[in-house]
Amino acid sequence: MIERSDKVALVPERLVHDRQDRLLVLKPPLPIEGFSVSMLWHERTHAHKAHQWLREQILIVSQQT
Repeated sequence: MIERSDKVALVPERLVHDRQDRLLVLKPPLPIEGFSVSMLWHERTHAHKAHQWLREQILIVSQQT
């Protein structure tokens, strides 16, 4: 989404390393400490098979380094 907008995003460097030809990547002006990542979903989608699959895929990708 950022590639097609005029917005700014603060994201981990590993998410943009293969897109640097399409994005302007700059160091943040202030030191940024680590952060935590969480997934939240509505209670009614908790047992929905497609939502379960998507959450599982996000978990798998997020654990890759």
